[in-house]
Amino acid sequence: MKQKDNNPILLIIPDIHGRLFWISATRKYPDLPVIFLGDYLDPYTHYEGILPSEALANFKEILDFKKANMERVTLLLGNHDIHYFDKDMNSSRKDKERYEEIHQIFSENLSMFKLAMTVRTEEKDFLFTHAGVDINWLRYRMPEVNPNDVHDICKSLNDKLMTEESLFDFVFNGLMDVSASRWGYARYPSPVWTDETDHQYVRERLPNVYQVFGHTQQESEPVITEQYACLDCRRAFLITNKGNIIEA
Repeated sequence: MKQKDNNPILLIIPDIHGRLFWISATRKYPDLPVIFLGDYLDPYTHYEGILPSEALANFKEILDFKKANMERVTLLLGNHDIHYFDKDMNSSRKDKERYEEIHQIFSENLSMFKLAMTVRTEEKDFLFTHAGVDINWLRYRMPEVNPNDVHDICKSLNDKLMTEESLFDFVFNGLMDVSASRWGYARYPSPVWTDETDHQYVRERLPNVYQVFGHTQQESEPVITEQYACLDCRRAFLITNKGNIIEA
């Protein structure tokens, strides 16, 4: 296939956790729209050597990058982001030492974040969230939303970020739904907590949409199926106008 028939239209940056790969990727594709899939903080210090202080500095650089490219850059929220909206929310690797500063950063810049985004290619509609939308969670937590309409799904999720109060309520009444696959007790997992294995075994999927997410870290290669792609493997990817996912 000729390159002109398979042109990149979007740069995807999976889970950051303090990593710097986003810098070289965005420099390589300076004109492409960019979407970050969330989880900017809480590095794996014990085996990647990134300190929490370094992750915070990196997060501030990402915010500066967003501010300099407001229309081109989309920042999604992940599970390692939403737990900074409440001091008492306990979650893995939460940076309690820097909680107050991080909480303030999210609060002051809430308008720059989203929970979902959709993109239309020549072949299909894509839905981007941090961990993927479970159709049963959507029916349970947001019954007013039409699961056949990806735009309605995105708008309804993003409307929860209109104020810090609405997001705070949604965190505790929806986003912190964690299923057994992540050692939780919720019947259906939320779009920031759904494990890749949940997507493997789900009986019913959102119709007419291809989901792209991160969240479930892979050893080296992404998981790309006919229904979804889990791209959390420490490097960037591209969506082409033909709907293909390729490494950046």
